Parts: sequence; structure tokens; C-alpha cells
Amino acid sequence: MKNKLLLTGAMALIAGPVFAGEPCRSAKDFVNMAQTFYGNESELTNIVTPEISMMIKGLNGHPVPSHMLFRHEGVEHRLAIVEGRMQGLESAVNFSKDAEMCRMIDGEIAPATEDDTTEASLFFSFPYKRTDGDFTIDEIREGAKDGSKVMNGLAPGGLGFAVPGLKAISLFPTGGAMDLPVMRFSRKGKPVSVSISKSGRAQYVRLKDIKSLKADRLKIEGAYVLNATFKFDPKDLAAAESVRLEKLADTEN
Repeated sequence: MKNKLLLTGAMALIAGPVFAGEPCRSAKDFVNMAQTFYGNESELTNIVTPEISMMIKGLNGHPVPSHMLFRHEGVEHRLAIVEGRMQGLESAVNFSKDAEMCRMIDGEIAPATEDDTTEASLFFSFPYKRTDGDFTIDEIREGAKDGSKVMNGLAPGGLGFAVPGLKAISLFPTGGAMDLPVMRFSRKGKPVSVSISKSGRAQYVRLKDIKSLKADRLKIEGAYVLNATFKFDPKDLAAAESVRLEKLADTEN
């Protein structure tokens, strides 16, 4: 199974077939993943809150499963799939790594087939807990470092990708706000002009750019969600934004 990692707003995406026709498979990787995100010690979650969600879709004309069944030695757990999103991921922290996971259709274990039947997409995000908009850069860096440690916990899980570190921050408006929040960086109380890349209503800043200008504080004005996120190339992001704006203009015309 080949997976890919993409910067998609505040999150990363890994996609690939999870059932190659078989009705059941080992749940070990899934349980490891849940334990990595929801079983961490408090020192890794005091600045950021690791979040993960899983989207499921059918392949090759097969329907989206209605549930995913986890079973081991007579103990069963069913996680519903609602509008393609698996519910109750955090409960898998307590599942046995020796369990098997089975796709279910209309309450029954799905039959075996000769082709891939189901694809999973995993979305990760690491929002900062602070809501007053007044951050030290040390706090920003520490949150990114903690999130990177959480991601590193996925490396032994067989997900098939090189685990990246969190090397940037992303800022989004929240609460239905129409105006974009504003980032103001400073060093010893004086303004510092740190490069900000934009994509739609998202703003991105590389940690290395903050470091190079020796900024020591970030203040955010407006309703916001700030995330530690993966590294990006400003040129690639600018090119993607240009394409997006061109398509938007074509649609409006």
C-alpha cells in the first residue's frame, strides 16, 4: 500500500486502500494509531491538542461500509461510519492490538472480493490550546516539537510513509468570522516582518523564518485557530493559490 502526505489546510492527508478484497484484516496498525493520538502523556498535550479523523470511501463500485467491527476473543466493538467518517476513534485506545477489523455492510460482515474495496484517508491537526492570541515563540516551537513527537509515534505502525516534523504554523479564522485574523511578530517589543504565505483563508509561516528574524513573540488579533503544521515551500503554495484563484475567476465568469 502506497500512501501520500499532503499539506491540506491545517491538516495532513494519507490515503490508500485498507482492504484488498478481504472482509477482515489485522487491527494492529489502527489501534497503534489511536493509542498514539489519544494515549499520550500530558507533557505532549499541554500546548497543542493532537486530533485525527478517518474518512472511508468505497472503491471499484463497492459501497462505503456502515460499520467497522473490531473483535478479539469474543469481545466485539462496532464503530459506525457516518457520511464517510468513522465515529469514536478515541475508543480504540482500549482495543486489543491482536484484534481484527472487519468491514460491515448493513450489519453483516462484507463478503470477500477480488479487488480493493475500501480506502481510508487520515486527517491530522495540532491546534494550539491558547485562545488569547498572546504567544511566546518558545511556546510556538514547543508545541510544534510535541506534535512532531506524536507523529513519530506512527513510524512503527506500518503506515508506509516517512514521518515528517511539524515545521510551520497555520492560522485560520473561526467562529464564523469574515475578517482574517492578523499575526503580529515582535522582538523585544519591536515589530518584526516575518514572511506569511496565504492560501484561501489560511495563512502559513515557517518556523525557520521566525527563527532567522529572532522574533520572540506572536500576537494574533481576531477570532482564530492556530495550528502546528508540516513544512511547506512558499513557491509551491503561491503557485497552488494562483491556480485556485484562476479557477475561481473562471467560475465567476
